[in-house]
Amino acid sequence: MIVLKKKAKICIGIILFLAISAAGVLVEHFEKDAFVVETVVTDDAPLYVSESETEIEGKININSADIEQLVILKGIGEATAKKIIAYREENGPFVTIEEIMKVPGIGENKFEDIKDFICAE
Repeated sequence: MIVLKKKAKICIGIILFLAISAAGVLVEHFEKDAFVVETVVTDDAPLYVSESETEIEGKININSADIEQLVILKGIGEATAKKIIAYREENGPFVTIEEIMKVPGIGENKFEDIKDFICAE
């Protein structure tokens, strides 16, 4: 059995603490770099690529978008997208983006989440 003096125990404790701390810092540093995905986003970048008229200046046109395009919007699921399409088929095109709040399931909070990403052309 090895018997260490108090000073030796303290020195070994400090060395172990520093070694473990350094290992933690290295793991954290390399872990962050391992999963870095760089994306360049600009203000005029479209939300998606489309050949139809559903995209106007990077916004989704709620008068011509289909279900797949509407569900891109935050808080809009397939059921709500179908309600949007049904509303415009029954009432004609949306005149303003605020009119989308007449669709059941779209209140002021949901409108606030999507208003910067939609247009009514």
